[in-house]
Parts: sequence; structure tokens; C-alpha cells
Amino acid sequence: MNMQKVYEDLQEGIPTLDIKKDEIMAKHTSFKVGGKADIFIKIKTIKELEYILKYLKEKNIPLTIIGNGSNVLVKDNGIRGITIKLDFNEIEIEERKNESTISVGAGVKLGMLSAMLLKKEIKGFEFASRNSRNYRWSHSYERWCLWKRDERNCKRSYIYK
Repeated sequence: MNMQKVYEDLQEGIPTLDIKKDEIMAKHTSFKVGGKADIFIKIKTIKELEYILKYLKEKNIPLTIIGNGSNVLVKDNGIRGITIKLDFNEIEIEERKNESTISVGAGVKLGMLSAMLLKKEIKGFEFASRNSRNYRWSHSYERWCLWKRDERNCKRSYIYK
């Protein structure tokens, strides 16, 4: 498997693709550790993903897929083959009478999602926001009420007003 040839083929196939050779994976993981990936590709569209998956299947090249890199550990000797980072940042919210359905892309940051849901007053995702409604300064019982979604016992919370 000649990675230089693979790199050139992928560059030629989709010129707008964000491809890097020998990319240090510590830049792309939440723990900031890890060796190099032979070829690292950041995917932004389904069309790019389809092209790469088809190419890899034809050439029988190993594939590793990561989302936002949260809770991913990479060995110091790195990742062989192709590493794909999915960078789909779409958030779709479908609201009905008493419930909401949220579809989230594989590259959405948890804080961004939490802030959007808080702004739209969708309950149940407060735990993901580090500073949700002054989280650090709120009373511990109030945080417990939010976590349990206990509206009745959360008298002091202004979230339910």
C-alpha cells in the first residue's frame, strides 16, 4: 500500500478535499495524545464520504472514522491507513406539541448543541452545558432538580418560569 499514491489519487478525485499526510492525531482528540495518521481527511459532505468509501473498498485500505475526537485515544505509533474525521455540523429540530426530535451531525460540538437547545427552551440536555444558566453559582439542589427534570420541586429555578 503506497500512501503517496493514495494521497495523490484522493487529491485528484476531489480537489477541494481537506487531506493531510502524517497528521498528528493529538490535534484532533479531546485528550490531546496520539501519534500520526498516515492520511487524515476532514469530510464535510456526504458526496465526499461516498467517494472515499468507494475508493477505499476498491483498494482494500484500512479505515478509521472519528467524530469530534471526544474520548478517543490514539497510540503513539499512530493510525495506519486512512483516518476520516466527520465534520457534519447540521442540527435539525422538529418540534411537536409535547416533544421534540433533534437530529445532530457527527461533528457538532456538545457545547454548541447544548446552547442551541437551551436557547430554544428544550429541556433535558442541561447536563451538557458547563455554564447552563449560571450553573457554577446555582444551588446544588437546583441543579439536581434540573437534572431530574423535577419542575414541581424546583421552586427557586427560573428555568421553569
